Amino acid sequence: MTNDERAAEAAQDVAAAYADQEPLRGPLTLNEAFARALKYNLDARVKMMEETLAQDDLDLSRFDMLPKALGEAGYFTRNVVDASSSKSVLTGQQSLEPSTSTDINRRTADLTLSWNILDFGVSYIAARQAGDRQLVAQEERRKVVQRLMRDVRLAFWRAAATQALRRKVNDAIRAARAALPEAQKAESEALRSPIDALRYQKLLLDLLRQLETVDQALATSKTELAALVGLPPGKPFSIAVPRHGRLGLPSVPARMHDMEEVALILNPDVRETSYQGRISVDETRKQLFKLLPGATFTFSRNWDSNSFLVYNFWSYGAVQVSGYINNLLQAPVQILRARDNVQLAEERRKAISVAVLAKLYIAYQQYRSAAREYHWSDQLAGVDERLYRQISNQAASDVQSELERISAQVSEVNSELRRYQSYAEAQAALARIYETLGLDPVADSELALDVKDLTRAVARTMRDWRKVRPQDLLSTASAQSAP
Repeated sequence: MTNDERAAEAAQDVAAAYADQEPLRGPLTLNEAFARALKYNLDARVKMMEETLAQDDLDLSRFDMLPKALGEAGYFTRNVVDASSSKSVLTGQQSLEPSTSTDINRRTADLTLSWNILDFGVSYIAARQAGDRQLVAQEERRKVVQRLMRDVRLAFWRAAATQALRRKVNDAIRAARAALPEAQKAESEALRSPIDALRYQKLLLDLLRQLETVDQALATSKTELAALVGLPPGKPFSIAVPRHGRLGLPSVPARMHDMEEVALILNPDVRETSYQGRISVDETRKQLFKLLPGATFTFSRNWDSNSFLVYNFWSYGAVQVSGYINNLLQAPVQILRARDNVQLAEERRKAISVAVLAKLYIAYQQYRSAAREYHWSDQLAGVDERLYRQISNQAASDVQSELERISAQVSEVNSELRRYQSYAEAQAALARIYETLGLDPVADSELALDVKDLTRAVARTMRDWRKVRPQDLLSTASAQSAP
């Protein structure tokens, strides 16, 4: 491809990626971020198309079980007559003068139906494998969607921190930069002792470095969220940031014993392993089927325009049995391999189940730790906020008081950032619990809704996840979670 062709293709891809999107009206809420990610995230679209392709393969595999129908038609011509003679095998003398039984120009047509019982059995198993592969693709999509929900939750609260703290960070940076020339002037004009002046400059530079680090941490958060929810990069948007008093953490969905039951039933990794095990077992059965002799039934209806034929239309039927004798030598090994394959599938499923339970316990402990961290960060942020307010209200006339005010201002910004970061980590830990449980944000049938209705569906599902009984969680799982 030339550079111009590649540039045109890239421009077309970018335009198509953001085409047909509903515009964002008003601040972006968390539930709307979930809805837009479900509807417009490109990775989720790819997995959805892979699932559709697997469904197409399943539909095609069912046709392999039908009898094979072959239709043929032809026209034949020669420049001379198709003539022949015969001679005696005893005397070697010609016993019949040259004759023909075929027209120079003739047409033929036939329709042949054939059905092999062995091929039917193999095709039936292949269709079952295609069905399981479609279910595997479905679980892969569920896994991507659930991971997407976790990433959106974390990115949303990081972006919320960016929006809430951007002004405070900029004000603190301006205050520190404004105080730095005064400190340098105090050193050059010997208004203070050189050691005190240099210590003051060092403290100011340390505060500026901290603020720049905070600013860098906040710089990319909105871009990450925009990429996840399908908004064009660089497009400005606002986030519906709750007030500090409304940053509450919900409790875990159920007791640990109940969550174990839900995870072992709904987790995509466990379900995918079960389907992969069935595919492996069916593959072994296919190989065993191929060891058996096959019986082929054939029926055809034929027509030939040859005028020498007594019957221009006729039917043909046949039954053939065939099989490789040396397959008998492979049979014991194939049977042993089938048993080992079944055992391998069971062991793999056990390993995944144990890994999912361990992941659930780790996510639960991470959530508890993150919740405690948020509790202390919230209290510390409140203290730093009140401390900065008290220091700012004091009449500051000397340089040291200004330094104390700037230091308190930076501490307040850092504490506020830690509050949002710890809250985002707690939300991400809660999302990992949801992901491990295998809870789906919406049913497949609701993905076609517009953004507004899909947002309502997501909000309703989030409320349902707070139920404490496992049967409630199972009943609110989406249709694709059904076995």
